Amino acid sequence: MKISGRCWFQAMSITQSVAAFITVEIGFRRRFKLNCVVAEIADLLDSKASRTRFDVIEALGDCTTPADGAILGRVMLRLDDEHAGVRWKVVEFICLAERWQLQLAVENAAALRPDSAFTTLVNAYGHYIMPSAKDLPQLLANPDAVLRRFAAAVAIRPREVIVERFVAMAEQSDDAEIRKIAADCREGYLRPTYAIGPSILKRAPADRSKGEAQKSDQ
Repeated sequence: MKISGRCWFQAMSITQSVAAFITVEIGFRRRFKLNCVVAEIADLLDSKASRTRFDVIEALGDCTTPADGAILGRVMLRLDDEHAGVRWKVVEFICLAERWQLQLAVENAAALRPDSAFTTLVNAYGHYIMPSAKDLPQLLANPDAVLRRFAAAVAIRPREVIVERFVAMAEQSDDAEIRKIAADCREGYLRPTYAIGPSILKRAPADRSKGEAQKSDQ
């Protein structure tokens, strides 16, 4: 007897962590194919297991559609997760997300939690949630840790290529978590392969030339 994707997901008797891992693996190979169970996957964002939340964020990055704005908002709210690894995974989501995913995630996070930093982002930057080079230093130094993490994530988010001077801004942060995000970008853990640039690969943080800095201000 053939069962639907929804029934399959609900009927699984394995642990949440294993279920989340399998979901990530399937979603990686069959983008959008798990959208029929996206609500059930999103429910695992509230799991007590940090590894489950970690895996689910990756799965939702692969299987959400423009109709899943509220779920993307819940992903973005995990930028304030109690576990550093889960926060790191949201940073990765911000770095790799499609533009529509990032926009919906921030807008819906603001709608779900109107008193949060995400409302500040929507009010300041509107529909295109990408602060400019002028705004990034202020966001990276903001008293709100969520805004600092978001700023670091967009600093390493590619504009076709990764902007060297934006990464350098994050490296100068007083916040160790922000500096780690920049370091992980340089080491290749937080960037898509298509965005690898010679300046990121070949220059150490202390060996930057102003003349070689990227001119993108987006």
